[in-house]
Parts: sequence; structure tokens; C-alpha cells
Amino acid sequence: MKLKKWLKDTDTKVVDFAKTLGVTKQAVYKWMEGTMPRHDIMWKIITATSGSVMPLDFMRLKNEQDVRNTEELRP
Repeated sequence: MKLKKWLKDTDTKVVDFAKTLGVTKQAVYKWMEGTMPRHDIMWKIITATSGSVMPLDFMRLKNEQDVRNTEELRP
């Protein structure tokens, strides 16, 4: 699930999510636009979202085949 969708679905404010992770709200906005978070922050995101947002969710997919390929990697 994309971070932006998770925030909306859980009614979580960007500023609150940023505080939970110990980062700026600007960093969260960058991730929402597709920038990959640092490795240490990624683990915090996975934990904070109970695994709903995963590293593959930050990848920009080029076509439908890419979508199918990433779906095969999901647990």
C-alpha cells in the first residue's frame, strides 16, 4: 500500500506520522511522492504501519508487467 493511501485510510496526519518516526513532515511528503526513505527509516515505517507500507510501495512502476512482478514478491 502506498504511504499516501495508508495515511488517508487511517486518518493519520502527516505531522503526526512524522513525529512518530522522528523526522520532518517535509520528509514524509517526499516519500509520498515516491522518494525512497533511508534504510533505518524504512524499518520505522514498516513498524508504524504494521507492515501495510513496504519498500516495494515506494517504487515507481513503469507498466502493468512491473505491477504483476511486484505482486509476486508480496508475502
